[in-house]
Amino acid sequence: MTDSDDSTSRFTDLYKNKSRTAADARQSERRRLLLEDQKRLRQTEVDQARPGLLELIEAETGTDSDCSSEAQPRRPRVWYSKLYRDKIQQSEWMHERPDDVDSWFLVPCPVGIRCLLVIRRGLAVAYDKSGRSVTKFTTKLGKKQRVTVLDCFLTKQKVFYVVDMLVYNELDLVQCECQFRFLWIRSKLEEDDVQNRFCMSKEKIYHLKLLPVYDLRDQNQIADCLSRYPMFEEEETRLDGLLFYHKESNYMYGRTPLVTWLFPFMVPDVLGREWGQSLHQQYLENVPPNYDSQNYRSFMDEFDARLEKKRSRRNNGRVTDMESEDDCGGETSNVGFSTEWDQMNTIGETMDDSYEDENWQHRELDEVRRLEMEG
Repeated sequence: MTDSDDSTSRFTDLYKNKSRTAADARQSERRRLLLEDQKRLRQTEVDQARPGLLELIEAETGTDSDCSSEAQPRRPRVWYSKLYRDKIQQSEWMHERPDDVDSWFLVPCPVGIRCLLVIRRGLAVAYDKSGRSVTKFTTKLGKKQRVTVLDCFLTKQKVFYVVDMLVYNELDLVQCECQFRFLWIRSKLEEDDVQNRFCMSKEKIYHLKLLPVYDLRDQNQIADCLSRYPMFEEEETRLDGLLFYHKESNYMYGRTPLVTWLFPFMVPDVLGREWGQSLHQQYLENVPPNYDSQNYRSFMDEFDARLEKKRSRRNNGRVTDMESEDDCGGETSNVGFSTEWDQMNTIGETMDDSYEDENWQHRELDEVRRLEMEG
């Protein structure tokens, strides 16, 4: 969204805090406009019977069998689905404390691969943000579990941490508000005992868990979250950052200001010192040396620029490999994968051990470790 000088000035006058930057004001304004657009679009889509994600999935049913590519030595066939490409909801930096802070949820996120877990007819396939399959396995849910799409973080401990839900048993939830989706996730997964009936493969043992959700309206919940260390039951699973969801937001494909992100050490500077009082001291011990608490926006900009440069190098190095794949996509093995400290959502590339002997992967892992040390 691009604001003219006149519209920006009129918007700024509506707020009491005149010290906010124009960018901060625009993020708040974009949130307001998006919420208004969502309300209009819900009725518009119902009136026009516009096909949603569920209809697109049903239309794609059966196309997986048409995807074929010759298996390369030591490399399983890969599925690449255009349907799931760029469907993951991604966050923006939280530039300032929202005025309606009570209208937000907080979700702690682990280091791992952000993916869409698609369960259909007892088979589960995880797709990353590019639509490339990460892993595939059989569940105990059976054919009675109809199409279900979960937004997850897949950790190195082979745990799918569910953060959101797009479709459940052929019920499309994309246009539902966040507070309804979060409530539906917990009630339905517990009611249908999905977690205990999740994985049946002896070779690929995966677990399904729900990420905790904290209501920013309840200060006791927030204090409990920020003071918790380690954040997750598995001590090997590290906290990557904090996602903030607006309670009235739909599930939007791509980036949206209605979902924001902060690293834990940024909480006192963005949300206020009173929040920092509850923050566990351990989260403040690894603050990057280039982080300035008085100018955290510069850190955000520098982080974005460095990450974009790294992505560009990685994409250029793999363009030939990606072009050789079928657009249909495919399965990879799950022996090992790399993780990366992403400013919005942790990005994972592949779980295919056939790349282990290639120099580019070792260089990438070294670069990731260096970025983690530097912040």
